[in-house]
Amino acid sequence: PPPDPTINNVTVENYVNKVYISVLGGKPDSLELNSGTTILKKNNLSTANRTQFLDTVFKHPEYYDHLYNTVLTDLLNNLDTNEIINDIGIFQSLLLDSAYILSWNEIRYEIVRLDSMRTIPNELKSGAINTTEMQKRCINNYFYDQINMGAANFVISSFLHFLNRAPTTNELTQGENMVNGTPGTLFIQVGQSKPDYLIIFFSSLNYFEGEAVLLYNKYLFRNPTSVEMSNAATKSQSTLDYIQMQKDILSTNEYIGI
Repeated sequence: PPPDPTINNVTVENYVNKVYISVLGGKPDSLELNSGTTILKKNNLSTANRTQFLDTVFKHPEYYDHLYNTVLTDLLNNLDTNEIINDIGIFQSLLLDSAYILSWNEIRYEIVRLDSMRTIPNELKSGAINTTEMQKRCINNYFYDQINMGAANFVISSFLHFLNRAPTTNELTQGENMVNGTPGTLFIQVGQSKPDYLIIFFSSLNYFEGEAVLLYNKYLFRNPTSVEMSNAATKSQSTLDYIQMQKDILSTNEYIGI
């Protein structure tokens, strides 16, 4: 008999389950499973059907909450968002105590940084900020500074978290100088402050290559080839579309298992 090109139901249902777990952190309910399976089987898992299905998953209201919680776990030791609100209240109370008058500027600075973290979920959902801005805020706050104290540890941890490697000796020296407020050169860009470091770091091709490596390992359990990494990083750097990078991997035959 001729080969049957039809993809079986088990493969399609497994794909739907895998995507929901990867993107939202849990299995779909029966309605979501049936809906996803129906979409994908219209044209036997065609590219258009895969795109349509992934669009429905990424539009789920829980997507950004899950993404933010994952980042808090990875970068801030599973920080509870209530701790952010509590610490904002503590710092605000210090502004009412004249004993801390000499530190009021620093306290206001910490409140601004913590408040920018507090608003992340709503701003992500509204489109006011993108994923890169979320990650930037999650390493530019009081909690991250307490975990990674000092300029050297801050530079090292940012490289390990986002580039999947330690900085070279020169990168560490230049980054440390920059974070400490003196001139430094990183990725052929000059800066002399911590905000400069963050701008340079999160706009570099190295960062987007690191994102590709992390997602390939998360979804396919392997590093991308040099071509895959280059294509994904270049595309993401130009579009700043983290979701599309996810979709590009999740729509592959390799991820589906066919």
